[in-house]
Amino acid sequence: MALSADHKNRGELRIYDSVDEVKTVLAEYIAELSDAAVQDHGFFSLVISGGSLIDLMGQLLHPPYNKTVDWTKWYIFWADECVVSKNHEDSSFKHAKDVFLSKEASTVQRRGRLCGRFCEVLPTMEAP
Repeated sequence: MALSADHKNRGELRIYDSVDEVKTVLAEYIAELSDAAVQDHGFFSLVISGGSLIDLMGQLLHPPYNKTVDWTKWYIFWADECVVSKNHEDSSFKHAKDVFLSKEASTVQRRGRLCGRFCEVLPTMEAP
């Protein structure tokens, strides 16, 4: 990590030297959160806003995370899917499906959209 600084009650800013380093750190962080949540609550919930975050999360499909993350305990919700269908080229759901959900993460239990007060639970995706 190149730089880390605390920003007065606004959290910690971290600057990394490469995208690969960000992918690894993010995968470690998500895997740790997932494991802790599953142990404490029996499931892990994650809201994804889309964009480059989905590509960064693809690291979870590689060792050691692909052997430790229990995808069957995951619930994924989308924060920005209100304007396009889930199969649209601009859909974050479609992007995540192409990057990681259709692979080892195909066992994720439920997926939904978060749009203001509205939440639509999408059917569980079929494994390829």
